[in-house]
Amino acid sequence: MGKKSKQRDRGGAGAKPAKSVVAVQELNGRRARVLFAIGDADLAYTEGKIWRLAKRLKEQIGWNVVAASHDREALESARKLMLDVEYIPIESPGVTVEERLRATDEMIRETADIHIPGSQLPLWKVLAMDDFLSSLQLFGAQPSYPLEADAIIVPMMAIDNNTRASSGLYTWLISEGRRRKIPVIGLEISPLGNKNTLSHLPVDHYAVKNEWSKEFLVRQGLAQPERVSVLRWEESYCSWSGTDEFTDAFLELETTAREMLVIPQDRFTILIPHHVAFLWEVRKILEALAQVELPMSVVIRVDSRTTRRQYHERELVMETYGKEIQALPHVVIDERVGIGILLQLADLVISPFAGTTTERAALCRKRTIICQAMGEEGEQGEFLYWEPTPEKIPGLIRSWKEKGWLEQTRLAQIVQAIISRTARIAA
Repeated sequence: MGKKSKQRDRGGAGAKPAKSVVAVQELNGRRARVLFAIGDADLAYTEGKIWRLAKRLKEQIGWNVVAASHDREALESARKLMLDVEYIPIESPGVTVEERLRATDEMIRETADIHIPGSQLPLWKVLAMDDFLSSLQLFGAQPSYPLEADAIIVPMMAIDNNTRASSGLYTWLISEGRRRKIPVIGLEISPLGNKNTLSHLPVDHYAVKNEWSKEFLVRQGLAQPERVSVLRWEESYCSWSGTDEFTDAFLELETTAREMLVIPQDRFTILIPHHVAFLWEVRKILEALAQVELPMSVVIRVDSRTTRRQYHERELVMETYGKEIQALPHVVIDERVGIGILLQLADLVISPFAGTTTERAALCRKRTIICQAMGEEGEQGEFLYWEPTPEKIPGLIRSWKEKGWLEQTRLAQIVQAIISRTARIAA
């Protein structure tokens, strides 16, 4: 392959590192302050991983990201990740049994003529003896000092994270943020979908784990589509219960991998796991991708141990697909970054065969196309699609993009956008 073609492979020595960390931005001559609030229940639900999302946000956005909680032990785990912390006590002086009963009786009398829409069920029968009565335990628990932040990130309350102190912290932050015109981002931790949607307090933007959660908020009338963003896979993982070594490794090594591949943070990336038995398929896949009108990087993963006659697999790729590689904006032929890291870095996987990568892709919620001549055709589960005709790949990608299935957002992007918009409105 000629010199010009080899320039398409930028993964070697001498390549300039990709810009993987957002430059520090100033707000009125100072760094913006982002309050990332987590209660005891959410920290337990995520087994402590949620603070890694706060750390990732700090590294990417360059602003002052402060871990906030009513729980001192929770803040100690945040401090170990080199995050600034802020303790917000949620403590009630208490109310007597007589006061609780008197307040509940007054609530029932005041709402006696209010019914649940579409039914004859009085509102008080649903709320008075449980939600309302329990909320009185937070009477007088509001913090007395002023809230200082340019944006607030707070979990959405749901089934698994509604302890008394967590509920008090989140409710105070959202109401105080609204009063002081501080934008609030609601973060899905406990999964959405349960019928108690009254617990989903109104925020300025929602960051959710998957497309279904976005559709749920829109369908329930809680938010317009433009006010809901689906987080990238690895950031959603930080708000899951349980741990996974595979994803933990990616969170640690993503920046290094992007620098090695020269792929910026938000560049649309397609991974092609190569196999010497499917040369025709890979050539046709590359040819089809030239018809996709998207700025993108294509990573062809080869194995340094694989040889055919006198050629190593890397040389075979360069010699076999020279013309097709030339037609694409950025191609990396890589044999250094592990396939598991590449899979998680990619936005889309296109493989000529079913194997470990395509099986793991579904677990990572990565849209995947298996393009194999005379192979299977159609959907296999939610994320995997068999397409034996390479010429149909561009249409499939366009269709998925139009449906929003290829769009995932970093929390840093959401925070930057909402603070910038608030600053423009205030100017």
